[in-house]
Amino acid sequence: MWSMWRVVILVLCIIMFQGLSIASSKAHTKKQRVETVKKKGAKKSVISKSVSIESISAKYGEGKTFQADPDGIRLTAMSFYSTPYRFGGTSPNGLDCSAFVQKVFRANGIYLPRDSRSQARYGYKVSLSELKPGDLLFFKTYRNDISHVGIYIGDGKMIHATTRGGEVLISRINDPYYRKRFVFAKRIIEYGEKPEEDIIYIIVESLERGTD
Repeated sequence: MWSMWRVVILVLCIIMFQGLSIASSKAHTKKQRVETVKKKGAKKSVISKSVSIESISAKYGEGKTFQADPDGIRLTAMSFYSTPYRFGGTSPNGLDCSAFVQKVFRANGIYLPRDSRSQARYGYKVSLSELKPGDLLFFKTYRNDISHVGIYIGDGKMIHATTRGGEVLISRINDPYYRKRFVFAKRIIEYGEKPEEDIIYIIVESLERGTD
C-alpha cells in the first residue's frame, strides 16, 4: 500500500515538473517572438539636424513689392479679430496664419500665395527697428524653415492667427516666444509718411482693453 502511494506521489511530481518546464519553455519562446517582432518592426532612428535662423533667412532674398494703403491692410486684418484658428483653414470658421495674411492682402488688391514660405519670397527685408504697419513678420515655429507669419500693426505689435491663443489675436513682437523664433521681417507694400494721428492704433487699443 505504501509503495503504491510512493508511486502516485512520484508520478505527480513528474507531471508537475513537466508542466513547469513546458510553461517556462512557452514563456521563453513567447519572449523571443516578441523581441523578434520588435526588432523587425523597429524604425531606424532619424537624427533631425537643427537648422539655424541665419541659414533659413539666407534662403530668402528680395521679391516683388506692391502699392497699397497700410491702413486698409490693418483695418481688414482687425476685421478678422477673434476668428478661430484652424490648421489648413481658409474660412471664417477657422484660419491658419498664412490663409489669414492671404485674405487680408487679397481684400486690398494684393494676391499672395497660400503658404508662409512662399509669402516670404515677396518684398525686401527690414530690421525690427525699421518696421512699419503692414510689414510681414516671419517665424520658425515647428519646422526647419518659415512656418508662421503675422502682420505688423505698429507700436511693437502684430496681428496673426495663432495656435497659442487659438484665434486671430494681437501679440507683442518682443514676446520671448516670438523673439526666439523670429527669422526676418519683409516690407511688401510701399506707401507715404504715416499721419501724425494714428486712428487705427486707437482701435487696436480699444480691442485690447476689451480682452483685459
